[in-house]
Amino acid sequence: MRDAATEGLYGEDAAHGTGFRFHCETLFSRSSLHRFEIGLHRHSAFLQILYISSGEGDALLYGRVEPIRPPVAVIVPPGFEHGFRFSRDIGGVIVTVLPGALSASVQALLLRIFQQPVLLPLQEFGEGECLRSGFERISTEYQTREIGRDAMIEGQLATVVTLLTRAARPLLETRGEGLAAQRFERLLALIARHIREPQKAEFYANKLGLSETHLNRLVRSVSGLSLQRLIARRQIEIAQQELIFTASTVQMIADGLGFADPAYFNRFFKRETGLTPRAWRLAEQRKMGDSGARQKELQTSILASSP
Repeated sequence: MRDAATEGLYGEDAAHGTGFRFHCETLFSRSSLHRFEIGLHRHSAFLQILYISSGEGDALLYGRVEPIRPPVAVIVPPGFEHGFRFSRDIGGVIVTVLPGALSASVQALLLRIFQQPVLLPLQEFGEGECLRSGFERISTEYQTREIGRDAMIEGQLATVVTLLTRAARPLLETRGEGLAAQRFERLLALIARHIREPQKAEFYANKLGLSETHLNRLVRSVSGLSLQRLIARRQIEIAQQELIFTASTVQMIADGLGFADPAYFNRFFKRETGLTPRAWRLAEQRKMGDSGARQKELQTSILASSP
């Protein structure tokens, strides 16, 4: 497999890749464009979920090759390298989503259970039919322009993520999670509630009835991050959404997230993303400016190549 890091969908220039909150296409339509081999690559900002219903192949995760024997799901959080080889009769869909577009409760499930890439066999999963139906509905809605399309997709995403976490219950049992997971979910809800009025570790520790040391240990054990980094990640996700989807000025966004000093917000954003907020927004606007023609071309390709 070839090695490539990309911000866009595999096989597309990064300049066309991130002007959306979510994207869905068939595995056949994407992989057939690349002779059914998706080379090693990563997405620093996007979560990807593959639902594979038929065919076979191999997934390259963590430098290991894992066989694909449908039905199976593959969940790849942002920042992890992954690649695939598929048979020519591969069936299923691939969903790409900006995590910040998901509800706080769904993000909590993802952070709690899918911290790393996972290949999840579904042969014995009792709610497999509901899961398959959810992915089919996402795919169908994505191709339409019906009223409430985005709301429908967001609802179905919540459903499939929840079902996938239930299918991954053995992972929780292996980790011995219980009270820690419940506290972590409460913490994420508190962070979401107070994200526009930033609080210190002492505030969250008191709310959860923990010492600050215990709280930081809890956050690291569940998410692999410090509390400060967890809050910073959520602030950046919200800032990126508002930079893309609103006309708010950078100062307005900074104020809304509790940054009294716009210069500090600029430094914070650049440290986290590599670009200032203004430069990041301009880059995204260029991508979105090119995306209309590209999206029509992609949809035509999907329709032409679907089995």
